[in-house]
Amino acid sequence: MRYLALVVFAGLFSLSSSVAEAAPRWIEDVCFSKAAKRSFNDRGERKQFMANCIANLTESPHRERRKYKRRHRY
Repeated sequence: MRYLALVVFAGLFSLSSSVAEAAPRWIEDVCFSKAAKRSFNDRGERKQFMANCIANLTESPHRERRKYKRRHRY
């Protein structure tokens, strides 16, 4: 009973999606229409095309550059 809240929290955390995992529906629709106009040899090529198309149309998360001290090696 004590760990019920922890288990519920862990379950909800694992089911939640982040920005990188989900693309907006309109992006998926655009990629599906582009894929419908192409011919593919096997199912793997279609999956790869869809993944690349969605990745090209979505923004990457902004990461802050790591600040470092410059070491002079003389």
